[in-house]
Amino acid sequence: MNDNNTYKVGIIGFGPKGFYGFERLVAYLNEAKVSSTIQIHIFNTTAFLASGDVYRTDQPAYLIMNYANRNINSWVVQEPFSMASATPDFVTWLTAKGHANAAPGKYAPRSLVGGYLSDCYQMVLEQLPKNVVVVAHIGRVTNMIQQNEDYHVFYTDRKTGEQDIVACNNILFTTGHHSFKAQKPISETFGNRIDFIYPTNEKLKSVSAASLVAIKGFGLTAIDAILALTEGKGGKFKKNDKGVLKYFSSGEEPYKIYPFSRTGLPMVPRNGSPTSDAQLYFFTEAVIAELKQNRPISFSCTILPLIKKEFYFTYYSVLFKNYGHQFYFDDDFTVMENQVQYFHEDYPECPVFNWETIINPFRDESVLSTVVIQVYIQFLIDEAKAGEDKSPFMAAVATWRKISPIFNELYSFGGLDAVSHKKFDSYYFGLFNRLSYGPPVKNMQKILALCKAGILDFTYVKSASITRNESKNNFSLYLENGKETDINYSINATISRAKEGEFENELYQNLLKNGLIREFENKLKAGYKPGCVAINKDGNAINEDGTINTTISFYGTPTEGITCDNDTLSRTRNDFATVWAKATCEAINKKDGSTENYEREENVL
Repeated sequence: MNDNNTYKVGIIGFGPKGFYGFERLVAYLNEAKVSSTIQIHIFNTTAFLASGDVYRTDQPAYLIMNYANRNINSWVVQEPFSMASATPDFVTWLTAKGHANAAPGKYAPRSLVGGYLSDCYQMVLEQLPKNVVVVAHIGRVTNMIQQNEDYHVFYTDRKTGEQDIVACNNILFTTGHHSFKAQKPISETFGNRIDFIYPTNEKLKSVSAASLVAIKGFGLTAIDAILALTEGKGGKFKKNDKGVLKYFSSGEEPYKIYPFSRTGLPMVPRNGSPTSDAQLYFFTEAVIAELKQNRPISFSCTILPLIKKEFYFTYYSVLFKNYGHQFYFDDDFTVMENQVQYFHEDYPECPVFNWETIINPFRDESVLSTVVIQVYIQFLIDEAKAGEDKSPFMAAVATWRKISPIFNELYSFGGLDAVSHKKFDSYYFGLFNRLSYGPPVKNMQKILALCKAGILDFTYVKSASITRNESKNNFSLYLENGKETDINYSINATISRAKEGEFENELYQNLLKNGLIREFENKLKAGYKPGCVAINKDGNAINEDGTINTTISFYGTPTEGITCDNDTLSRTRNDFATVWAKATCEAINKKDGSTENYEREENVL
């Protein structure tokens, strides 16, 4: 099954992260002038290579990014430089293609980002060394076993349904959110229960007109589902004479859509402006170094107070500026509190900073009404339009985007004690995502228009439960106060993340059973298993007996839980791809008896 003269590399999962690993590997192979034959086997569930399912090119244009154009770049200016025929960032690519809305602060359709990623992949393919062969396998990988020095990868072909086996010497897993999702056969799902909404034009097409729909979740995925059931069914959004966005029904959309989530709160939208370059005052290099020296860290006792102070300082910096004043930093926090006290005495009409109000203004409300949520959404839209320069609220919530890379360093590889680790994963991760990584203002305006049109109903938005009525073939959506309604379609619009308990994905269950991986456990001051694989700081797998295996690596979402917030499009966040590519090239050279040395310092320009 394996040619001993050919080195075979497998990349399982080939969305953006898989492409990034591929691009780095080709760059290292080219620099090393490897002469032996290399096969790179790409495994992906669909034919949308490099874009993956999230950015697939066949999705409708109304599904847009929550990431401004300026932030998207598939390339890294780092030695060894890419083999690609060109390395345009997304804005350059959009401009060259003649696309409208190519401005850095605009939000593009996700399908366009997929087109960009696909083009970037082709640019690398065009310059492949002659001894490097790429073989794509479109299907679902279900198992992998070790046979001597090889790994036999079992996958089911998407078209034929037949199982095949490919032998590889080295494997990189970049399986995305599928890493934490059960691979259910279609026969196990119900026609009126939709557990995953993508691709929306396929998964949601069966939802009939004038039906009652419950959507679990109120984040970005829920917004996609809501738009697919309205705009995707032929409805139109148009501004009236006063510039207010209104929804015009097609008659094909559901009669009512009921979103529901634990908090009932929508995400904070963004206007596309770059995050302020103002410095952080409390997460200083000295503080970070001290925290690292005193692991495990308590999130609630040590990190959260610093986060609150950063939010506080940023909030008042903008508020003071709006009134022609300067808010001065001082190492003595009481000095700053005194400045704030004097300010509010002069301007009593100004809202006082309140952490609880920012993170959850309705925490003590057991039930929320459509009117309350509608007013809150309008508030968020107005604040987002004002932007970080004018809105103290927006400036404060944007602060997490600056803190996040620093926090990742503190969190990763068991930096927090077990109790803090669990609390962050189960509560604060979602909280900060909601505050800092929300949708474009445009999408939240659509949500508001649908609410005013009577299609979107927030009666059950907070803490509702849903059960299936087998006899009626429908569902009941209900609140603890006894309010209840029948539902025709139940849609899960949440994205699977690592969580406590056994792996739900069949592939990862088998990797565990075969002894190729083990589950990461934080044993610091307690015990917590976040539901992810154990890896070392190079991304290499740690097998069942604790041995580090340098020929199996993980990158991106599969490492979530041992690392934090693996941004799908980032080339720098938790960059195990570069480490893997360099080590793989060294392994190939070693096998060939080459003396090529890669101990030089990495230069990132």
